[in-house]
Parts: sequence; structure tokens; C-alpha cells
Amino acid sequence: MLEKAWGIFYFEGSGPDIGIRRESFFKEALKEELGLKIREAPTLERQVDFYIQIDKKWHPYSLKTMESIGTLKVSWNSFPDVERLREAARSFKFKAPIIFIYRNGICVFEVEDLERVRRELGFASFWAIPRQEVNPRGFGIRSGALRKLIEIAKQKGNFIEITGERIEDENARKEYFKRWFKFIKEFIKDLPRILSKSSLKEYM
Repeated sequence: MLEKAWGIFYFEGSGPDIGIRRESFFKEALKEELGLKIREAPTLERQVDFYIQIDKKWHPYSLKTMESIGTLKVSWNSFPDVERLREAARSFKFKAPIIFIYRNGICVFEVEDLERVRRELGFASFWAIPRQEVNPRGFGIRSGALRKLIEIAKQKGNFIEITGERIEDENARKEYFKRWFKFIKEFIKDLPRILSKSSLKEYM
């Protein structure tokens, strides 16, 4: 199902919002298709996007999606300064496994593997630090390090192969937006009832 959804989302273009849409769809699939309990992380919590309940315990996960293998951004900084980014990268510690989804697979990078690959490759080969002239505001994992992490995930059975191909069909695209419009229209009608239920919960 994720393979088809991946291609369908291309109907909306290829901007940053598509990544958010993919992530939201994946989390909903975990709940609806696998029956897992999901809890969203607080907005200001760093490195954690959501929690999954496993054996009655809540486990944190970071979720990243990309079209293909490249630099995987893991941290943002409010100050566009290369030296501050370097210092932040040196002191950075992974605190949660990363679920990485790209068009060829779904991977889980465990914290121990992230830290091991970082030690083995060293600072320059693991971290991608933007140049000052490109207004740097974050750093990420280099594509070479990312490929090594994918290989480790495959070896440990933490990899599911998918084929997320772009769907190039104008009739399908038109039908998608037609149904999308109808859904939003119906949702707007139903919104007062949904909001009233939320308000009732606050007073219970």
C-alpha cells in the first residue's frame, strides 16, 4: 500500500509538504493496518517524532522520508553559522532510532548502529555540514554513511523493500484532486461535530 501511496502523493508536486504527507500516512498505516498504538511526541521534543507502544512500553522514534539517497538532515540550528553547526554536530547524540523511508525501502536505524557508523567513519565522512555561503541552518548524515546504515539494517532484518514509483497519468491525477476536494468538503461539514466531541473530552 505504501508503494502506491508514494506514487500518488506526486500528484501534489514535490515540495516539502509531500514529506510531511508521507510521514502522516505512514503513522496512520501503523495504526490502521498493523494495529499499533501511536503517540505523537511533544512539539518541542528534539529527535523524536512519535512513540510506539511495544510490550506496554512507549518507544521513541524519529521518522525521515526522502525521494532517494542523499544527505539525511537530522538537526536544525537557528543560527546560520558553520562553526556553531560543527560544534553542535560534534556534541550530537542520537537518542532514538530513525525510521527512514525512501522510494526503495523502509529502514530502521538503531541508535547503537548510528553511533557505531559515526565512530567508524569519523566526523568528516559521517556529517554533512553546509558551507557558510548557502545560509547553513542544519547538518545531516552524508549519503555514503546513509548507504552503510541501510546495509546494516538489511543485515539485521530492519529493512522492507518497496518500489515507490512516480505515477504519471493525467486522468488519475484529475481523479485524485476531484476526490480530495469532495473529502475536504465533507470534512468541513463534519468539523463542528468533531470539534464538539473534542470539547466534551476536555471536560470529562
